[in-house]
Amino acid sequence: MMSNTWWRGSRWVLQGVSVTVALAAVLLAGCGGGGGDGAGDSRFTLSGVVTVPEGTGRQAVSGYALANATVRAYIWPNLTEHIAQSSTDSNGRYTIALPENAVGKDILVVATKQVGDRTVRVQTLAADVPATGRENVHLDAFTTFAVEEIARVRVPEGLDNLSAGGFADVVRRFRERIGSWTGDLAAVLPPQIGGELQDDSVRSLIRQVVQELRNALKGSTGDVAIARGMMQTVRDLMGTVVSHGGDENTAIDTALNMTREALNAQLATAEEFSERFDVMMNMLERLEGRPSGEYRLIRNEWGDTEIQRMGDIAGGKTWKVTSQVAGPSSGLVLTVTTERPIEEFRFEPAAGRYTLSATKQGVNYSATLTPAINQSSRVIELQASISLQDSVLTQPLTFNGTLVAVFAELPSQDAPPRITSATFNGQLNSPFGSAQVTNLKVEFDPDSSADDSLKRITLQSLQAQITAKPFSLSLQGVDLPFMKLSGGGTTPSRVIVNRLQMTGRDASNGQLSLTLSEVSGIIEQYRDPVNGMGSGVLKSLQGKVNFASSRMALSGEVSGTWSNAVPFALVPDATKRLSTFPAGSIRITGNMTPATGKPAGVDITVTSAPQGSPAPKVTANANLSYGNESMQLSVEMLLREHPYEGVQPHSSTISMVHSPSGMRMHLAGEAERPLSGTIKKSDGTKVADIGEAQEIGLPDLGKVMVIKYTDGTFETMGSLLP
Repeated sequence: MMSNTWWRGSRWVLQGVSVTVALAAVLLAGCGGGGGDGAGDSRFTLSGVVTVPEGTGRQAVSGYALANATVRAYIWPNLTEHIAQSSTDSNGRYTIALPENAVGKDILVVATKQVGDRTVRVQTLAADVPATGRENVHLDAFTTFAVEEIARVRVPEGLDNLSAGGFADVVRRFRERIGSWTGDLAAVLPPQIGGELQDDSVRSLIRQVVQELRNALKGSTGDVAIARGMMQTVRDLMGTVVSHGGDENTAIDTALNMTREALNAQLATAEEFSERFDVMMNMLERLEGRPSGEYRLIRNEWGDTEIQRMGDIAGGKTWKVTSQVAGPSSGLVLTVTTERPIEEFRFEPAAGRYTLSATKQGVNYSATLTPAINQSSRVIELQASISLQDSVLTQPLTFNGTLVAVFAELPSQDAPPRITSATFNGQLNSPFGSAQVTNLKVEFDPDSSADDSLKRITLQSLQAQITAKPFSLSLQGVDLPFMKLSGGGTTPSRVIVNRLQMTGRDASNGQLSLTLSEVSGIIEQYRDPVNGMGSGVLKSLQGKVNFASSRMALSGEVSGTWSNAVPFALVPDATKRLSTFPAGSIRITGNMTPATGKPAGVDITVTSAPQGSPAPKVTANANLSYGNESMQLSVEMLLREHPYEGVQPHSSTISMVHSPSGMRMHLAGEAERPLSGTIKKSDGTKVADIGEAQEIGLPDLGKVMVIKYTDGTFETMGSLLP
């Protein structure tokens, strides 16, 4: 068994891989597009969100975001003369432009809002702000309390020059210890920054944390300052790319949830219409095979619906059903008339045009179905025009469409339909939204009478718009060829999508768009080793993705291939043995352009080689760029098969090289040994040790992973994570 000590350290090594996974999630699940000011934007700004705890007062907040607050920036430790001013929007977001003399300085950001006879104040610190500015400089109760205590002990502790990692450590440690805080911020803070906090437990906890981490808070100079700047680049990359991706994924989920909720709300109000429509369709189903005449729909003693014949209607062309089922459909009268007489009710070209109507007070449903047959080419075409007017609908629901089916043999009463292809075109308009389908085609080989005959599905385009919460979907150029499976059935052999675009708005009413293009995937057959049954598994996939929002634009490409793919349901079992562990690689490239600050670029390749020589391993190589800086990341995890826990890392190494400084961080860990490493200059001079705090001279911090610099300052690895 591996020691707990090694596993605690190994978790941070695995962050090297988690960065790639997080970036992949950004590029695949919620990324791409246009938004923000573009790559040429070089404004020196800070941006973030201001929030306050629940007890601060609802009159001051909107969803705990401090809206319409004044935001001021100060160069630390000057707390009286602000250098820039801005304000928060209705969602608590702010962007503040700083003057050039603030480059490289520690910046105090303070947001205030007058509410009645009191002032709500929230603050944070952004240390060593680069010329590219910084995003995700958020203000909340935890950052506010940290600033208060740091300002209080600034002089005796010599905290005029601060470390960004140290401040992040203080906030992180304090947040972990206090859990949550829902009090009244305005009632706890002193009149001036740096005074005594008015809550005993908060004051005691934040003092303990600041004392424990006071050496982490101190800024550095020389080589150590460069090394800490390297780690700050990692922190900025994680905050900008990973945190933004999480924000955007949340925004997409919120938008989709709001759309679904709004649509469900409209459908709920139209429940009466839905029930009537269902009853009308039930009437049509019950008429199948019955001669023309007058009928009534009733509910029998078992609660099921059935129809009873009430009398004849001359001519053999009319069927009339009156609903006597209690509820919204009671009194609904359905009338179906065919152009030519037929012996019993069914849809067939011989009857000519079908005219349907369903009426009662406030209800007028009508439809015309026109089948046409071409005997020589074995083609049946069905044209449909439907209008549903109902008092519970804000506007009529209309549909117009055409279905063209090509038959191997025209259908008869004695044989099932044998369709070789069917093509559908149609337009739907409703109070809930609209949709248009162009050339949706299904092909069969040899025809639809065989269970495994599905040959191909293609779609020229699908356009859909949801009215409830503005949301649209556009799908173009879909091609799904199918293959036969061992043991029966079919599955797509390839997936081709020319373009899929979704647009909508997030919870803040900001515009969102997601576009997937040139998507191509290859699917191969997987045969179950036990029963021999076949199923489809994704062998390779590639495509382009773009995401746009008011906060950022992200665009990229992804490609991946696997040599031993298995169905998704079997992946957990496959990862338990090296012989079946997923083998393959995925590459992600992309660029993110935030609304403020410099673009961030990623180029990542992750390779899994469970049969690799000389040892099974997973590797990740990435080039992460941010403004004028970049980071080359390399991660290698050697694998071994544990008899009870499945495939596990045996040893791990991670190295990062920063440009332009040339600083290199190297970490390594093995089973039964704690993780350790160094940061060195390009000439090999050591600038920092990395390891468990108790192993590198900081016993009070225990097993926390720490970067300890040669000047005695330190920061925890945890501060690098957003």
